[in-house]
Amino acid sequence: MPKKIGKVLLPFSHITEDQGKSFTKDMEMAAILSLVELDKGKGGGIISKRGTEEVFFVAEACYPLWLIPWEKRNLLFDGLNIVMHKQSFDVLPDVQVFNNEMEASAETREAYSAFLSDNIKYFRDFAGKEEKTVDGLITSSDLIQDFVSFLPEGKSVRKSIINKIVLSPALNDATIESYIQEVSDLNSELKRDIKSLLGTMKLLCATTENKVTAIRREMKQIQKDFDKKIAEAKSTVMKKRRDVKRNYDKEITNLSKTFKQQLKTRHKEQVKAEKDKEQLTTEIAHCETEVKSCRIHKDETGELQWRKRIKEHKKMLQTLKKKIVDFNKRIEDINNTKTIEMSELRTRYDKQVWTITEDLREIEASQEAATRTSQQEMESLEDLSSTIVNQINELLNQKEIANNAIECLGIPKSRRRYTLVYLPVYLVCYQTGVKKRYMVHSPSIVGGMGILTKFRGVFGSAKIKSLLKNRSKAITNFLNQIVPLITKNPVFEKEISNAGIRANILRNKKSRKRIKNGLEELKSGEWITESEFSILTSTLSKY
Repeated sequence: MPKKIGKVLLPFSHITEDQGKSFTKDMEMAAILSLVELDKGKGGGIISKRGTEEVFFVAEACYPLWLIPWEKRNLLFDGLNIVMHKQSFDVLPDVQVFNNEMEASAETREAYSAFLSDNIKYFRDFAGKEEKTVDGLITSSDLIQDFVSFLPEGKSVRKSIINKIVLSPALNDATIESYIQEVSDLNSELKRDIKSLLGTMKLLCATTENKVTAIRREMKQIQKDFDKKIAEAKSTVMKKRRDVKRNYDKEITNLSKTFKQQLKTRHKEQVKAEKDKEQLTTEIAHCETEVKSCRIHKDETGELQWRKRIKEHKKMLQTLKKKIVDFNKRIEDINNTKTIEMSELRTRYDKQVWTITEDLREIEASQEAATRTSQQEMESLEDLSSTIVNQINELLNQKEIANNAIECLGIPKSRRRYTLVYLPVYLVCYQTGVKKRYMVHSPSIVGGMGILTKFRGVFGSAKIKSLLKNRSKAITNFLNQIVPLITKNPVFEKEISNAGIRANILRNKKSRKRIKNGLEELKSGEWITESEFSILTSTLSKY
């Protein structure tokens, strides 16, 4: 438990560079009074009459935030314990059981493969999700980012804060320590899960790699053994094939010679017939020339003899042509027969080679089967292992994301000890009869009088609303939680009412004087008109 607790009070208003004028605390309270009056209910209503609201109190309040050192960061806690952080993450199956069963099944590849197949969904069908809650822990990135930019403007508080409603933290330092321990436990649990998943993934990958390496060694040995058998079988086959080929070549040669001689005889007859055909054709042409000569010389006897010879030669030519056709047909038959017999001879040779190589093919088929079986076994182990590894990796990524989210909580370390940081807020209570209405004015930025602001003044809209603008939407939304907390908790409302009456800036003489000075400065700066100044001064005097 820390011995000392630091306290820091943040300012309500921040002057922008374009303001160009100083903005005092007096002006701040005067501006708040102006806004309070503008927001006050004026009463009215047709069906349901509403009474005019009265300002019960306007008080500065200090909302407590804890800035707690943790690891290399500072965690931000809501002092009133309104917000909470919920962290959900996957609940892992029993990783150790998986590891033990994997190691037990790793003695044989068959058992290991069955283990992977049986547990293919082990890390997919895990137990489910678990949610852990850390009360008070602020994790809104927008709120934290705006708070970090706001923090350097704070001032250390060494004395008691007076004339303000100092909201007492619902979380004390002892409770904070227990919450910090919850964050640490959650962080440690996530790290253990990450370490466990990484270990299982490495063990699974290493075991599978060992099995795959063993299969590869077996495949190399299978290749080596079969290469030797195949080499021996090929030697025997080559010798037998040479003998068969020698016989085949001999038969081919003899068959070719036989057909060659037959073709030679037929070609010789064909050539002789074609020459005789040419000679007869020439002789017929000569006889036809002689017929023409006899006709010219009117040698009828000679012409008759030559015509007789032409007739005889044509008859012989017709017979010769038939012989030539017959010779061509015989040559074609011989070639066809040769082709058929050569093909039959090749078929017998191929059958003999097929029979000779049967043992070699059997050995090669056995080698291919053994290699394919080993390859399939290896791929199956790798696929099953890869599926499970991917499931583990998905869980691992989710765990790492959750762990990173835990380790990035809060802000980089800026405080070494427990620190209470007070967010400033003006708390306004309006009253109509016994009914109260609460309103919060959160930390603001003081703006300059731009063209739009001047136009608002011309058209009668209060320029004072442009003077103070919420510096952070996230901080405003956070501080607005005070209102439902007050209205829903009668005890807390009573405490706030009592504290508000004591710290009411409208009934404190010193504050009233400062507000009046502030109204003078606002009028001088043309933020309020002479008429508004008169009304607000008169209103102030009534309290």
